[in-house]
Amino acid sequence: MKIGLRHVSAAAIVWLRSALAAGGQTRASLARELCRRENWRNPKGDLCLASARVALPRIASELDLALPPSRGAPRRRPAPRDDPDLAVACSLGDLGEVEVTPQAAGEAPLARAMLATWHPEGEARTPGARVSYWIHSPRLGRLGLLVFSAAGWHQKARDTFIGWSQSARDAHLDKLVVNDRFLLLPSVRVEGLASHVLALAVRRLPGDWQAKYGVRPLLAYTYVAPEHAGTSYLAAGWQCCPQRTSGRTGVRRSVWMKPLADDWRNVLCREPEVRPGTRPAAAGDADWAEREYGRGRFSDVRVGKRVVMMGRAWNDRPGAPLPVIFPGEAEQKAAYRLLSNPRVKMDGIVAAHKEAVVERCRGEALVLAIQDTSFLDDGGLDATEGLIDIGGGGSGALGLGAHAGVAFSAGGRPLGLFHFDADFRAGEASLRTGVESARWLDGYDAAVALKGACAATRVVMVCDREGDFRDLLARGAGGDVGLLVRSNRSHRRRVLCGAARENLWEHMAGRDVVATKSIDIDACGGPRRRRARKGVALDIRAARVALLPPGDRKGSSPLSMLAVRVTERHPPQGREPLDWLLVCSEGEATAEAALEIVSLYERRWWIEEYFKALKAGTRIKDRRLDQADDLRKCLAFDAITACLVMDIERTAREHPDTPAREVVPEDVIKVLRMHMTVDKRYRSRAPPEPSIADFAVDTARLAGFTPKKRQPLPGTGKLWQGYLILLNFVENYRIMMQMERE
Repeated sequence: MKIGLRHVSAAAIVWLRSALAAGGQTRASLARELCRRENWRNPKGDLCLASARVALPRIASELDLALPPSRGAPRRRPAPRDDPDLAVACSLGDLGEVEVTPQAAGEAPLARAMLATWHPEGEARTPGARVSYWIHSPRLGRLGLLVFSAAGWHQKARDTFIGWSQSARDAHLDKLVVNDRFLLLPSVRVEGLASHVLALAVRRLPGDWQAKYGVRPLLAYTYVAPEHAGTSYLAAGWQCCPQRTSGRTGVRRSVWMKPLADDWRNVLCREPEVRPGTRPAAAGDADWAEREYGRGRFSDVRVGKRVVMMGRAWNDRPGAPLPVIFPGEAEQKAAYRLLSNPRVKMDGIVAAHKEAVVERCRGEALVLAIQDTSFLDDGGLDATEGLIDIGGGGSGALGLGAHAGVAFSAGGRPLGLFHFDADFRAGEASLRTGVESARWLDGYDAAVALKGACAATRVVMVCDREGDFRDLLARGAGGDVGLLVRSNRSHRRRVLCGAARENLWEHMAGRDVVATKSIDIDACGGPRRRRARKGVALDIRAARVALLPPGDRKGSSPLSMLAVRVTERHPPQGREPLDWLLVCSEGEATAEAALEIVSLYERRWWIEEYFKALKAGTRIKDRRLDQADDLRKCLAFDAITACLVMDIERTAREHPDTPAREVVPEDVIKVLRMHMTVDKRYRSRAPPEPSIADFAVDTARLAGFTPKKRQPLPGTGKLWQGYLILLNFVENYRIMMQMERE
């Protein structure tokens, strides 16, 4: 469960249920125990009791639980007045050395009484962190006070002035303070006193706030009523925002800002580092959508709930147009509103899915982090704004380029996306420009973050020839994540051999064969189309090499890598022989290491199968949205859903005996079996507890697939088609069950 930016773990929810059932606790004791269990602490290490007291009623409401009755706030006694008796009208110098001194703990009633009596808005009731200062004259005593408190979540004029993103605001909001109250007693009429006091206060505020709460504020702001010009703030160096705010009061007030550090904007606008695997695990009874979307980093809880609902609807109708996914008028408006919300980004939608990926990867000894780029669509986007043409000259059809990093188990099951990015561009050739290099580097950094969250899991990144560039190789050499790249012959890599320099390909051709291997080559379409071949005999050569930097990187150190060259022993006449040169950051030049590297690279094809599933399920060209970013969010839902469908197909091939209930929801299995039992045309032979292979075959039967000896399992396309038909049956079944319950 998510409350604000805090996640409440399933274990804490179980504890709260039992504690409330047992009774005998107060809200204060429950809040204290909740902080301890969830480790809610401020930067100084103190328990965040105020946050827990606010969160408890919301948690109880979500769970339909009754909290102990509130004891209410203690009754406040009237405080004695300590205002100057004489009217003060003099120069600033006549007051003596004016000071701003922190309010002592026992002086809070006196401060409340002074504000309640003399301030137009009364005493400050803002909850949370607070630092108060007395304005003190050595001659006359207290002349007023200032109150600084924690900043609120949303303030449009303030956020526009800062220019930060939502994620940056969520991460750095504690570095803002608001001047909640500023009072000079009406009897005090001293020119320049207000601006002088403000300057004194902001000079010592950062240190006092940090000493009390462990965070150093970087920016202060305040509100000035329309009957005041804000002259004192202007004289003290504050800046007035162009926008005004009405807030909850309905009065349009001006907003004034005061930076407290030179680099305040750089720090506040810095995007937070998002480390996967830091969110609590999903509850045991959470459905697929809750696990994949329910741990997003949205400060607005309503947005998080809407993302989960949309993910569930997307999974129920994958590949369908948006009006079909969201048939109701209200839910359709809500879906379009979220897609067009500039504060919701594609990365935010995928972030929760990455938490689930980490959990699945932790159970694996080896994870293959395979990344590649694909061009998904070649038309229908001319009316969409925000498209970029990095192909040059506007040539080529506008379309979508997606760069995906998918984590696979050693057995071939897709564990999910560890990296995903997309943009809209002109022409497939633009995918091979220097712009794409940053995506490969980001993908490697994402694999490193995945490894950091799964310390006991070995992670190896596998790339095709597009990943053969110096920056990526340098990042992978000696890193915690293994890097395996197929070398691009046109790059003419050179290696250091003693004092000589040799071409990498020629150097490896002269090495001895260390192992042999026989593989099956699948058929391939496109410009390099080929027929399938069985039992292709390969010779494997291996050597540790020192890769020299290219000509424009003179002065860089050579990279120590393991090179493995794979050549076809007897290629058919008239056909291009298989010839791979693989470069890996791990291993020695032994037969065992070389065979493992070849085996890992063979599995690179799995990313192509993922893109095939994504292309079969995406409807980007049929979605007429106004902005490219809206389409990117659609693609995020498509990309996550494609992992589920591919999981069915891959598990059916690699682990056919896996029980279907471990991969697919039980009601989906139940509906398929009911349909196959009633409709005799399909002749299903699946047992009452079907395996995933049985489920895949019967699902594809709905789309016309007939298993044969040469093709016992369906391909991705047929599986998609049958799955869509099956989900229509499932939706009708769920509606009927709901009607019976009502």
